[in-house]
Amino acid sequence: MSISEYSLDSLANGVRLVGVPMPHLHSAELVCYLAVGGRNEPAELSGISHFLEHMLFRGTAEYPTSTDLERAFEAIGGAVNASTDAETTCFHSRLHPDYLAEGMALFASMLRRPRFLDMEIERRIILEEAREDYNEQGVQINVDNLMVGLLWPGHPLGESLIGTPESLARIDLATLESYYRRWYQPQNLVVCACGRIDPQQLRQLAQREFGDWPGVTLPVVQPAPAASDQGPESCWVFDSDSQINLQLAFRLPGRQAAETVALRLLRRLLSWGGGARLPLRLREQLGLTYAVEANCSMLDDAGYLAIDLSVAPDNLLQAVEELLKVLRELVETPVPQEELAAVVRSYLFDLDYSQDQPEALAVRFGWGLQANYLRTLEQDCRELQQQTPETLQQVARQVLQTAGMKLVVVGPWSVAQRSAVEKLLGSCGL
Repeated sequence: MSISEYSLDSLANGVRLVGVPMPHLHSAELVCYLAVGGRNEPAELSGISHFLEHMLFRGTAEYPTSTDLERAFEAIGGAVNASTDAETTCFHSRLHPDYLAEGMALFASMLRRPRFLDMEIERRIILEEAREDYNEQGVQINVDNLMVGLLWPGHPLGESLIGTPESLARIDLATLESYYRRWYQPQNLVVCACGRIDPQQLRQLAQREFGDWPGVTLPVVQPAPAASDQGPESCWVFDSDSQINLQLAFRLPGRQAAETVALRLLRRLLSWGGGARLPLRLREQLGLTYAVEANCSMLDDAGYLAIDLSVAPDNLLQAVEELLKVLRELVETPVPQEELAAVVRSYLFDLDYSQDQPEALAVRFGWGLQANYLRTLEQDCRELQQQTPETLQQVARQVLQTAGMKLVVVGPWSVAQRSAVEKLLGSCGL
């Protein structure tokens, strides 16, 4: 494959366009990426990016209510949705390729002419969403939120993407509109269309709907703080549950680093499929957990590898011990060539399958352009096949270090268990 996997274009006001022709499909995916998320928020207003995302569904100049808007998308074969992460807000919908013009107009209506109606109703909905992260005593029990607080204390990246009841209460209409005007700008927007589309038509439609959108200078984004060498560090929250949820994490470099492909491959070695190392050891051989998963969160200038699992309280110490053994094996012993080849082959299959999935290619090329990480399938295939047991071992040694280790434990643990686990972390040999 080649650069013809996608086409790039831009408007005079800074809107960037990605077209991904997939002529064999009978649907299209239209996606709008705004470069604004949790890391753009003042600490006292954590959750405002997500709040704003919700509010853009509450009617526009052309579609007065959320129901009107959703029915307009449904009329062109669509099902509009959105998501907010640390760096981006994404609005997306499947639609019939014959109705790309209508889809572009609908997204322009949402992004450029929101009415900001029913704010208190939406606040109540988001508060219900936020309460899922707290127990009956009002204590934070979401391991992801607790982990980012350990990794990036005092920084926007260390705050909940949904926000807290206190921060959500501070967001009034004037604050929300001011935040909208600051970040929803043409030079902050990427529009991506995947499917049976014509890139030239994509430009014409984008010009018609977004070309007259004036922009202003964007604020500077606060860089991620330097990684701390003080470790291992842990956070323990007692909760009366039947299981203990834990997350073990290690800081990573940003996604621009040369090791990114190797790190994604390392993640698959750990937990991609039942034969991967963590599920094989912890579930199939020892029966300590139902599911264990490793994930890489790769931001522009920082990131982390997180391993999640849930265990019965009596199994906590053994589960952590076995988890650390698996990690230590990656550091001490090169991956067997046969195991590496099998994981690479599976990864290549998934890349091939993505050519039938407009949603996957919208992420690859739309998010990729927005995130300054625009890579072709050909690039990924080539670099995957260049990985060796020695390069993976080198990356494992760089990342899996006690000095950068963080652990979050939530559930019915005992003081004795905490002491034993913390002692184990300090002497694990990473």
